[in-house]
Amino acid sequence: MTMANYRGGQCRAPLAPGQAPEPDSTPPMNAHPKAPVTTRPKLPPSKGALLSRRVVNQWLYGLATIAAALLIGALLLLFSKPTLVVITNASGATVYLDGEPRGATNQLNRCSLAGVAPGRRVIRLSHPDYLDVEQPVEVEHGLLPIKVNLPLRPAFFTLTVQTEPLVAVRLDGVQVGETDPQTGILAIPRVRVGSHHLSLQRSGYLPLATLVEMPESDHRLAFPLHLDLNGYWKGVIQEQATGKSTDFILSLGQSGATLSGLWEEPPPAPTKPPKTFPVTGRLLENQRLTLERKDEAGRAISFEGQVSVTGRDLIGVWRDDKRSGNWNGSRSETKPSFGAPPPAGGLPFPSPLPPAEPGPRLMAPPDLPSAPGAAPEVSPLSRAQALYEQRRYEEALAQCDAALKQDPKNNAARDLKRRIQKSLEILKSPPGPISP
Repeated sequence: MTMANYRGGQCRAPLAPGQAPEPDSTPPMNAHPKAPVTTRPKLPPSKGALLSRRVVNQWLYGLATIAAALLIGALLLLFSKPTLVVITNASGATVYLDGEPRGATNQLNRCSLAGVAPGRRVIRLSHPDYLDVEQPVEVEHGLLPIKVNLPLRPAFFTLTVQTEPLVAVRLDGVQVGETDPQTGILAIPRVRVGSHHLSLQRSGYLPLATLVEMPESDHRLAFPLHLDLNGYWKGVIQEQATGKSTDFILSLGQSGATLSGLWEEPPPAPTKPPKTFPVTGRLLENQRLTLERKDEAGRAISFEGQVSVTGRDLIGVWRDDKRSGNWNGSRSETKPSFGAPPPAGGLPFPSPLPPAEPGPRLMAPPDLPSAPGAAPEVSPLSRAQALYEQRRYEEALAQCDAALKQDPKNNAARDLKRRIQKSLEILKSPPGPISP
């Protein structure tokens, strides 16, 4: 078999003589046919792929926006200055920031302070009717306002003073009034919280000055005033058993309720000096006093006395270990001197003291002197005062009533009537024994 009989991998039978070969449609063995080239049309992208790409783009855009917003917010947070909102309980309160006024609270009791730099700041509120208040605040960067609550406390309250009637009251150097003639009370409104200088003064009493601390509430204080017994007193001391009497001059000094001084009695001879004895004592309640001194023999003598409402007269009893008696005296503006000795056998009283009943007694003075001829018109109050000085209390009381009938608002007549009534109470009260 020849190569001509083998083509395409197939064996063919040999040709007979004179037979023509069949055309060979088999391609040559080494030849490779070319595939026809066809052009396919381009199809549009699928709908699912298009949506996925759009979503991805939107997500990327959103993330970029969020990142930009976060960056801007961080920058604003880092460099922003917040607003302070001060809230209180009063309108018109001045708001101070680090000592500088920045505004006042409105009708809603608020005040907004914009652009406060971060750090430690001090807020203070000031109002005429309230106490100042301040508070430190830590301010940090932020966009939200910072609220600060600062309630104000009232600054004014009522101070009530209770002492003797008709006492002039001064607060911080300004006279604010006079205590009630009956109760001795004065209410002082709108006294600011804090320290104040209070002074009390009345004729015949020792003045009082003190420092008062006003709390954050209504306050009531009581101040007892002491009678002013400083000066000279001249009187008579009488022994009850024998009726022997002796003049005395008492020089008193006073510090509050403590009394001290010098008791003098007439000298035994005109050329001799007066006999002197140191005396000490105390002023008690209800215008009573006690004194103590020693006599020439060294015996202690105790005195108890009652001072009149006017503060110009005193009367009482005395006692030592063996004797007792009565004594009285009156105030003298100047240093008195001893005159003629009293008559033997008794005191120069208008009426003798009952020897069996020791104790304070108020003696009736002689009648008023009558002037000849037509006397000038005297007001009932002046007549009552003159009668009162002479201890004609019933007549003086009637004149006070006449003065009040003419003028019901006459405070002087009302005060004098109260003094007369108190003197009558003392006169009618039974005498008591000397306190041991």
